[in-house]
Amino acid sequence: MSLITRQGHVTVVTLNQPLRQEAVDEISSRIDDAMRDGIPNLVMDLSQTPLIDGAGLQWLDDLDMEAADRGGCVRLCNANELCIDILRMTGVGDRLDHYPSLPAAMASFVR
Repeated sequence: MSLITRQGHVTVVTLNQPLRQEAVDEISSRIDDAMRDGIPNLVMDLSQTPLIDGAGLQWLDDLDMEAADRGGCVRLCNANELCIDILRMTGVGDRLDHYPSLPAAMASFVR
C-alpha cells in the first residue's frame, strides 16, 4: 500500500508499486481526501515506483490540473531513469517539475 503523509503544507505520496490503473484505483480517493485540506500541494515520491504506464501518466496530469485549479501543484521526486524517460517522451515531464530528492522537492515549495 502506498504511504500518504503530511509534512507542513505539503502532502507526500510515496508510491511503492508501478503507477498503473491498479495503483491509481488504490490511492485516488485517499489523495482526494488529502487535497481537501487547504491548498493541494503534493509531492509524488517515485523512489519505489519502477514503471509508469498510460493510466498513471494520465492520472498524474489530471491530478496536477486539479491541484492547479485550486492554487496548488504536483511535484515529482526520486524517479528512476525509466520513469524519467517515460515522463520526458510523453511530454508529461514537461508539465511536472521533477527533483532528485524529497528534500529538494519540499524545498521548492518555499521559493
